[in-house]
Amino acid sequence: MASELCKTISVARLEKHKNLFLNYRNLHHFPLELLKDEGLQYLERLYMKRNSLTTLPENLAQKLPNLVELRTTVSFVAYCCSAQCLQTCDLLS
Repeated sequence: MASELCKTISVARLEKHKNLFLNYRNLHHFPLELLKDEGLQYLERLYMKRNSLTTLPENLAQKLPNLVELRTTVSFVAYCCSAQCLQTCDLLS
C-alpha cells in the first residue's frame, strides 16, 4: 500500500474520523488496512469514487459497524448493501 494512503488511514484511525475520503487513489483492491483492529469503528462515511475496485470485502459491515454511507465506483460488485449496515450505498458504474 502506498505510503500516502497508509498515512491517511493512520491519521483517520488515530483521530477517530467519521468521514474518510479515498477518491481518485487509483485503488485496484479495497485497502484491508481499513478493516484492521478497532481503530475505524467511528467511521460513518467512506468515499472511494473513481478507483478501479472490482469487489468489496464481505466483512465490511462487521469491521466498520457505524458505516452508514459508502460511495464508490465498482465495476463488478460481490457485495450486497444491506439496509442494516448502510443507509446510503452509491455504487456507480
